[in-house]
Amino acid sequence: MSVAAHLVIGADSFVGSCLIETLRERGHRVYGTTRRKDTLSPERLFCDFADPASLDVPPDATCAHIVAAATDYARCASVPESHTVNTVYTPRLAGELLNKGLFVSFVSSNSVFGGDRPWPHEDDPHDARFPYSIQKDLAEKGVLQAARDAGREDHLAIVRLTKVLGPSSSPLPAWLAAWREGRAVRPFADLIFAPVSRRFAALALAVIGEKRASGSLHVSGAENISYVAFAHALAEALGVDPALISPTTATAEGVEIPFKPQYSGLGMTRTTACTGLKPQTIQDVIADLALTLDSSN
Repeated sequence: MSVAAHLVIGADSFVGSCLIETLRERGHRVYGTTRRKDTLSPERLFCDFADPASLDVPPDATCAHIVAAATDYARCASVPESHTVNTVYTPRLAGELLNKGLFVSFVSSNSVFGGDRPWPHEDDPHDARFPYSIQKDLAEKGVLQAARDAGREDHLAIVRLTKVLGPSSSPLPAWLAAWREGRAVRPFADLIFAPVSRRFAALALAVIGEKRASGSLHVSGAENISYVAFAHALAEALGVDPALISPTTATAEGVEIPFKPQYSGLGMTRTTACTGLKPQTIQDVIADLALTLDSSN
């Protein structure tokens, strides 16, 4: 039987579109928001972040997931509107939703911790260092203040994700294209991440919303690994010759990466206790990706 409806702010986003599918698969009625007026329908609602009143919240919606955000690192560093979207409009929208009585989950990032500490816990202090992470840190503070102002802290979840991977995530399309042509890929040995699959991230957000688990929560991969190690794991799963992996480093290639953590994974002790969710293993990340990746085309 379907439970109360969910509202996904950012229906067209990378995680948001998958979250909508996941919620529907789990028997929920789902509404999603978009800025594309030519795609509106009874379950696709218009929302302009600059004007929270533009969103007509469905009366049966009791849980909202704020997935949409300005996420491009370069734009966050150079475009003032990105800062405004993340640090002003998002907390204001969260406040509107909380005041309407909805439970709100807000998606944040592991980058707020800086990357020097292994497995930071849900309530550890932040160490944001570059524009995107600083904006996420400010957004968290703004959303939390909005919940306090509404007297509804118990209706807010701040959900930090590690790197989310799907079939279109860089560098996967380039790697697959190279392997199909028998060319070697050059993954970075000095870039560490703790990936989760898009499917797992969506499932985790769905569970958090269903359980109304409030407070700071984490969704993380189970291992801190380099892109070289990940390339080998993916190649093995897809039957690709490991000789087609030629490790290099971002430093050697002259690639500047704003977030280059020593540790990317997040501690999930509190999250597991509240929701039953556990860190996703690399094997499960690869298995999820293998459902959609096809190295033979």
